[in-house]
Amino acid sequence: MTRPSSVPLKRVRIAAAIALALAAIVAVYLMGRHQGRLAAHEDAAGPVAAEGRAAADTLAPAAVAPPGAALPPPGAPLRRGFAALQARADAGDAGAATRLYRDLSQCRRFVRLERDVQRYSDEVMAAAGGDGAAARSRQGSRAALEAAEANERVLDGLRAQCEGVDAAMLGALVPNLQTAALLGEPYARACYLARGPGLDAAGLLDHPERLSAYRGNARTLIERGIADGDWRVLEQLRGAYEPGADSLLAAAVGGDAAQRYRYLKLFRLGAPAQPGATDEDLATAAAELSPTQLADAEGWAARTFNQNFHGRRIDADGPLWDPCVFPSE
Repeated sequence: MTRPSSVPLKRVRIAAAIALALAAIVAVYLMGRHQGRLAAHEDAAGPVAAEGRAAADTLAPAAVAPPGAALPPPGAPLRRGFAALQARADAGDAGAATRLYRDLSQCRRFVRLERDVQRYSDEVMAAAGGDGAAARSRQGSRAALEAAEANERVLDGLRAQCEGVDAAMLGALVPNLQTAALLGEPYARACYLARGPGLDAAGLLDHPERLSAYRGNARTLIERGIADGDWRVLEQLRGAYEPGADSLLAAAVGGDAAQRYRYLKLFRLGAPAQPGATDEDLATAAAELSPTQLADAEGWAARTFNQNFHGRRIDADGPLWDPCVFPSE
């Protein structure tokens, strides 16, 4: 004998899980943006490496905006403030460049996010209307509906923020990402190393020179990230030095067994105590080094962990989220 309520109950649970997961993603998205924005303002007030300053100056011949100049309020229509923000970014304003690359990234994702949220909302509504739903299925349905409504509110804010943003504005995403990275914004630095001009594949076809710029900037940004004790940069390096890695960063740094061991060892010093894949990777990398190379790499990792990372664990600043995922305000 079949149970009529089993199918609707399963649909409700699935839809609820989907919608709640999406709501959780949006929440993390928002938190990440808030933390990144605070870091951007802190870094904008600090010193910039000489190499980064020189590279940024080639992009910013105009006068730098007054320190601490206010940015448009969070969620403000990007089209309205784009020209002023771009002028400030071109003049070397890290806060303006950061605001632009994040808002542009948001607007580029908006259409896809809108489609996904609508699809999940439709599924939740369909599941909530199933016949014979049990009390607990109705409770799950109610939570899913609330999550769907929260997602719609986030979309409404993004819709107002991105209205009127055209292809020419969206094309400024990678240049502003590069500017913010060179000026020391940590999320931009990690994102630029991770994706570089590949963040806008269509734009790369029109601007192949961005590849040579990436190659020239990568080393500077790596050095600056390690000097700043930035675990996000180290996470990108760990992947780039994996045997067979085919990312832009892997191509820029090339293969170097000693350097790979240095970064793996540094990462391991900041990782939780339990053994794992990193230990296996370390053993494999160590086998390729001479005793002298191994001792040098061990010493470098220990010094760097204590002096630059100040003994901080990799989760000291929260999870190593994808640095190229930027939430709305």
